[in-house]
Amino acid sequence: MLPYRRSCLCAFSWLSIVACSGESDPGPGAQSGGAVATSGGSESGGSTASGGSTSSTGGSASSGGSANSGGATTSTGGTASNSGGQQSTGGVAGGSSNGGQKSTGGSGTAGSASGGATTGGSKATGGAANTGGSKATGGAANTGGSATTGGNSTGGATGACVPATCGTHKWACWRMPNPAGSGLPNEASYTDLGNGIVRDNVTCLEWEKTPATTATDTANWDGALAYCAKLAAGGYSDWRVPTRIELASIVDFTKSPAINRTAFPNAKSGYHRTSSDWILDIKQIGAGAGKDFAWIYNMGSGLTSNAYSRASSAEVRCVRGNGNGEAPTAAAVAPPNQYTQVATGEVQDNYTGLIWQAGSSDATMEFSAAKGYCAGLALNGHTWRVPSLTELSTLVDEAQVGPAINRTLFPGTKSGKGIFYWASHAYVSNAAQGWGLNFDDGFTGYDSGASGAWNSFPSSWVRCVR
Repeated sequence: MLPYRRSCLCAFSWLSIVACSGESDPGPGAQSGGAVATSGGSESGGSTASGGSTSSTGGSASSGGSANSGGATTSTGGTASNSGGQQSTGGVAGGSSNGGQKSTGGSGTAGSASGGATTGGSKATGGAANTGGSKATGGAANTGGSATTGGNSTGGATGACVPATCGTHKWACWRMPNPAGSGLPNEASYTDLGNGIVRDNVTCLEWEKTPATTATDTANWDGALAYCAKLAAGGYSDWRVPTRIELASIVDFTKSPAINRTAFPNAKSGYHRTSSDWILDIKQIGAGAGKDFAWIYNMGSGLTSNAYSRASSAEVRCVRGNGNGEAPTAAAVAPPNQYTQVATGEVQDNYTGLIWQAGSSDATMEFSAAKGYCAGLALNGHTWRVPSLTELSTLVDEAQVGPAINRTLFPGTKSGKGIFYWASHAYVSNAAQGWGLNFDDGFTGYDSGASGAWNSFPSSWVRCVR
C-alpha cells in the first residue's frame, strides 16, 4: 500500500459527522467505524469515537425520518441501533446511527434460486460464457451447483459462469471469487478480452482494464458516475461504477495492492469508489438534507468503509454486466428466492451456493481459534470452515444497519463498535492480525488498533460456512 496523505483534520461528536477529504484509511462507517491513517501499507492510528458506546434500542418502531444538518447524520427511526460513534473518513470519527432503520424481515426463506443460481447439485444448462456482450460461445455447463440436502456444499466449484440478470447490483447474484491459490472454492480467474476489457470467469462481470487517469474524472462521486456512463471501452455503452459487492469480487485480500496484478497490471492501491450510497444517506433523500457518504474500498489492503465523503477524490474502475439493478441512490433490493433454510440451523444462499451457519459461536474467541471452532462444528454432521472476507461480505444487507443482515434467517447477529466476525485470513503484512467484518453495516478491518479503537477486536464471533 502506498503512503497516504491527510488533507484536513476533522472533529466529531456523538451525533455529528464532519466530512473531510484525504487519503487516510476511513474506518468502518459514517455511523459506525473509524479513520485509520495509512502509511507504508498498514492502517494504524485511527481516531476513535469518544463516548461512542454501542446501544441497541431493541428494535423500536420508527417514530420519524432522519434529518441531516450541517453534515450530521442522525437517524431517529428504526429498529436495531448503533449509537456507537465509530469513525468516519480522512482521520475523522463519524457520527452515530441512533436507531438504525426498520427491519423488513429480509427476503423469502424458501423457493428455488432464479437468475442463474443452481441448486441441488444439478448443472445449469445453457450457461454459456458471454464474451463482452457478443455471441455466447462454448455452451459450457456450470458445475458449481451446491447441494441442498445431505453431503457438503463446496460453495460452488469453479466452472463456466452464467451471466446473471437477477435484478440487483447490490447483492451477489453469482459465486463469490476467492483469491487464486487460497484453496477456497471459486478461485479467481480472469480473461483479457484484448479490447480494454477484463472478464471475470467466475462472476461474468466485465471490468475496465485500465481505470481513469484524469483527475477531473475521479474528483468526486458524481464525476466518477459520469465518467463510467460515457465510457465506450469495447464499443459498449452500458458501463457503470461498481457497487460495494461487485468491487468486493475483485479484491484479493492476500495481496497488497489487494487485487490481481496480472489481470489488472495498472492497478492502484488507493481508495476506489463504488456506486453504493450509504443507506442512512439514502433515507434522507427528500428530507431537506444533503447526502455525502458512499462505500469505498482501500485497494491497498482490501478494507471497505461507507464513511468516505462523496466530495473526496478516489479511483474508479468501471464495470458492466448482470443486467439492470438499483440506482446508486436506491436501497439494495434482495433478489427473488435468495435464501433457503435447508436444515435446522443452516441457510443456503441460492445465488452464491454457500450454506451458512444461521447462528454463530456461543462466545467470542481469538483469531487463532476460529479455524478449530468451525472444523469442530458438528452442526447436522457437515464439514464447516471459516468464510473468507469476501464471502462474509455477501451476507451484508446494505438496506439495513445494526445488524445489516437478513434478521429473520440469521437471528441474533451481533453488531456495534468492536463487534466483528472473523474471516479466514490474516492481514497480508501481519499474520497475527486477523480480518473481520462488522455487521453494524458491513465494514471490514483487521485487528490492528489499540484497545478501544474501532479496529481493535482481539476476541470476536465466528459464523461458519460450507
